Amino acid sequence: MAGLPGRKNLRRWGYGLALGVGIGLAPFAAANAAAEPAPAIADAPAPKAPAATTLAATKIAVLKDAAPAAAHQAAAPAAAAAAPSAHLPAARTVAQREYVQRPAVQRPVEARSQAKQQRPADRRPIVVIGASISTGYGVSKTAAYPSRVSAETGRPVYVSAKTGAGYADGSIARLATAAKLPARNPGLVVLQAGSNDVGASDAAIAGQVRQVVGTVRAQAPNARIAVVTVFPSVHSGPAANRTDATIIGAARSVDPSVAVISPLGEGWEYPAQKDGHPAAAAHAQIADRISALA
Repeated sequence: MAGLPGRKNLRRWGYGLALGVGIGLAPFAAANAAAEPAPAIADAPAPKAPAATTLAATKIAVLKDAAPAAAHQAAAPAAAAAAPSAHLPAARTVAQREYVQRPAVQRPVEARSQAKQQRPADRRPIVVIGASISTGYGVSKTAAYPSRVSAETGRPVYVSAKTGAGYADGSIARLATAAKLPARNPGLVVLQAGSNDVGASDAAIAGQVRQVVGTVRAQAPNARIAVVTVFPSVHSGPAANRTDATIIGAARSVDPSVAVISPLGEGWEYPAQKDGHPAAAAHAQIADRISALA
């Protein structure tokens, strides 16, 4: 019977067996480790993945914005009008300024001026109905405003006037009848009165003014009417202002288109005669205003 190996030999044999078993099982352990990664590594987020995604998104956005800019720079001047909408308000503002600066307002004026030049000149006579100023009181015949108007317009001027005439006493109404308006067929009728009415009843003045203007309008339906009112060298102050306003208001209540020449209201300054009647320079000023209406 063979003897059992010694204790020392048994220990060596055990070590060899353990080493052999370990070497044999090593491949299986490595395969198992590769198939099942460590939980800590599997759960840990990749730190650079979000940064890479953000970079990619930013890069795409930049490329999308850069494309129109490059196209805009390479476009021809005609394509510049189709610039991004951020430039449109400024372009519209410039266009509006240019539109305003064009002579759009002047065209109607030029058109009216051309029409006036093309329209045959009105050769109808002018009739003056008035007081002493209309008779040329204190000035030469050629210096009196009716003669000046005729010279400036080249039209005949008929005068129906009387020293001291006014509305309140009915004398202007009588002079209007004596003017024979239907037969004259005037293009302009001038009513010059008011200085002799200062101090009279406002109601009497207004009533007579309405009557005279109504008569003129009825007898000369196609004529323009002008009233020449109070002269400041003859009368001024509250009473004169009231008479002036009464005449103007009554005349326009009958015909709103009545032209008004108010030396008192307009603050005329002119040389006057000793008794207050206007001198030749004032007659020239009256003539200029009336001629502009003819």
